[in-house]
Amino acid sequence: MGDTENTVQEFKTTKQLVEHYLAISDRAKNDDKFLTWAVFNHIAQKYNKNVFIPFELFEKFPAFETVKRMRALIQNKEKKFCPTEFKVIERRQKRRKVIEHITTLI
Repeated sequence: MGDTENTVQEFKTTKQLVEHYLAISDRAKNDDKFLTWAVFNHIAQKYNKNVFIPFELFEKFPAFETVKRMRALIQNKEKKFCPTEFKVIERRQKRRKVIEHITTLI
């Protein structure tokens, strides 16, 4: 599969899992961190039955998009600690374009 197909599949799978947990859990409807935890633990269980992060621990983590946004702020706006590999820059640019395209389709 190419980058676009992989990203489309990732979005579809994630959307299905999010819809599932929103349908069955009021807490997921009201708490993004709980929803993220439920989706991540679902995926972890799919690959390894011994992996489980208690929500009490997970809720102490920063939101994943916060980590990504802070990395982007530091690298893109402050121009500090930039990627050391050109392929990382290329991959991020390509993924940004793919996501922009996909979001018009969903």
